[in-house]
Amino acid sequence: MHDSELDSPVRHVLDRMENTHRRIMIFGWLTVAGTLASYAWLSHVANTSNSVQRVIMASVLALTSVIAWSTFAVAILIFKMGKRILRALEAIAGTK
Repeated sequence: MHDSELDSPVRHVLDRMENTHRRIMIFGWLTVAGTLASYAWLSHVANTSNSVQRVIMASVLALTSVIAWSTFAVAILIFKMGKRILRALEAIAGTK
């Protein structure tokens, strides 16, 4: 393969990954803020409510938020590794 044959698809994928990465970062940081807010709400409900049902619902929301936050962390790792692989391919194509 010539440089131009490999460079164009790799560059195209890197550009698309960057656009997707930006969107995931925005939604991810909103998820982080939502998680912190859900734990603050859980603390508030636990201290002010005598309703076990409300405390359980707040707990479920907080735990679901942590799962979303964890998914965000995994997505960041996947994007970083994908970029490294594509940049390595780009470097290999440049040396041939």
